Amino acid sequence: MKPKQIIISILAVLFVFPLMGTFAQQAPNSGSIEVITTFDYPGTGNLTLPQKINERGDIVGEFIDSNGVTRGFVRFSNGSFSAPIVEPNDTVGFTEGRGINNSRTVCGDYATSDGNLHGFFLSGGTFTEYDVPGAVFTAVLGINNPADFAGTFIDGSGIQQAFVSVGGTLTLFSVPAAVATLAYDI
Repeated sequence: MKPKQIIISILAVLFVFPLMGTFAQQAPNSGSIEVITTFDYPGTGNLTLPQKINERGDIVGEFIDSNGVTRGFVRFSNGSFSAPIVEPNDTVGFTEGRGINNSRTVCGDYATSDGNLHGFFLSGGTFTEYDVPGAVFTAVLGINNPADFAGTFIDGSGIQQAFVSVGGTLTLFSVPAAVATLAYDI
């Protein structure tokens, strides 16, 4: 490279880089992360795992107590907490809150002594179980305001697949060659 070309290249770099920094600094809608609030489910020794939030500001999740028992919860927008969510058929101390809609219908899963998960909905204090037909394992992971829902399941094939239920129509799907496919929200 000739000396004249080197000088022109250096000048171009010295001219362009400061402008790039100026443009980046002046970005009007640059993103940032701000911690709004932190919380733990009441009690000592709890590991709190929030999962989803609805438009009202209610947060659903799970907590693991000092004995290793997992329970679901709702932290309402006013900062108060629900009683622990325990699906009545949970035989091993494992109920997870996984999704919540604006009607405060909670979806999630619970375990039984055979080690399999089963889905549930909790609305107005009433539990409704849900398993994908023919599945040995179902986890309902998300619910929207019209009560469509999504999750994951394992059937006799042993492959973990995803599902969505929209307007009562169940659609099953999996990513080709994937070890597992999960639909976390809808």
